[in-house]
Amino acid sequence: MRNSRILIILLALSFLATLAVPVRADDEDDFYKALREKQRREKAIKEGKDPDAAVDPPKEAAPEPPKLPETASGWIALVKRAYGSDKPDEIKLVDDAVARLKEAIGSDATLKSKVAKNFEGFKEKEGTKLAVSALKDPKATRDALRKVLADNRPLAIKAIMNPKYTEADDCKLQPEVDKACKPLFDVWNDPVGYLIAQKRADIAGSSAKLERLVKLLGEIDEALGKWEAGIENGEQFMRKTAADLIDIKKEEYDANKGVLAGNEAIADADCDADSKTHVRVLNDYRMMLGRGCLAINLALYKAATGHSKYQEKIGRIGHDIPGHPDGVTPAQRCKRAGYGGSVGENCLMGSKTPAEAVWQWYNAAEHHRAMIGAWAHIGAGHSGVYWTQNFGGGRGN
Repeated sequence: MRNSRILIILLALSFLATLAVPVRADDEDDFYKALREKQRREKAIKEGKDPDAAVDPPKEAAPEPPKLPETASGWIALVKRAYGSDKPDEIKLVDDAVARLKEAIGSDATLKSKVAKNFEGFKEKEGTKLAVSALKDPKATRDALRKVLADNRPLAIKAIMNPKYTEADDCKLQPEVDKACKPLFDVWNDPVGYLIAQKRADIAGSSAKLERLVKLLGEIDEALGKWEAGIENGEQFMRKTAADLIDIKKEEYDANKGVLAGNEAIADADCDADSKTHVRVLNDYRMMLGRGCLAINLALYKAATGHSKYQEKIGRIGHDIPGHPDGVTPAQRCKRAGYGGSVGENCLMGSKTPAEAVWQWYNAAEHHRAMIGAWAHIGAGHSGVYWTQNFGGGRGN
């Protein structure tokens, strides 16, 4: 009986052994992890800390603020490199560098000269770079401006040549002529202004940086802060530089360079400076419209000047004037002066300058048409406020 009980107990133990779950190594790791976490929490609670608070990652060290160089060469390099910066730290550094340069120079003229030599031509170089950058907008290009000329020249010529545009009704259509010519004037006379207004080229924003540079240089040496004659500030320098880079008139001036050079070569003793200036202004206007330039002819100049003097003498203007000592008609006067062939004539009273005379005729329909006619030669002369233009050659109007 006793043996039977023992046997039953052994069988029961064997059965229970088959039901036991084996213990794995990772289960043991989890147990120890949980135990360590329990200990960590108990320790944190004892220390008065939140055991569930996230652990902040270690903070990166803040970058050191930029430092001012210790040498004059370093100060100079800093000004050149960072004068246009908009970062407060760099703005202050540049100001400090300038102050240190001024302090170091003191009243030493030799040292001042050496420092100034490092900045010679620097503002002009930077101004040119800024002007180039301002013109990088794909819409603010020379080709875009040339297209404005090409598109609007036919419209301007059509308005000027319209028979209804006449002095008989006091040039009532002059506003239409002005409107047709305006895009041409805008591009021809101020291409950079046109790009700023129409294409939003950023000259003003860039010139502010240039003005800061000029101010800084002027603090180092007054002469460094001054522009060449005719330039008043950084924006004006940039606009002029940009206009030179665009060179909107190049094609027309290259095509007419022979005539233009010939006109400039005439001595003032043979054709006075006012008359040459007048022709220069008129030829520029003709080229704006796509017309060729007129060559100064000294015989026509003589006839025009003589007629202006006689008109001033008698106190009135006219083309056919009986009793005129040089000839009653324009053709007679020009022939006596030595010019043969067909001629045309414009007369006016009231302009004090060569340019004023051109624009006074611009506002007089028939005279306007005569100025842009297909002539080859011109002689323009004045006496006081009396002006005469004599045209010759070509096909007239």
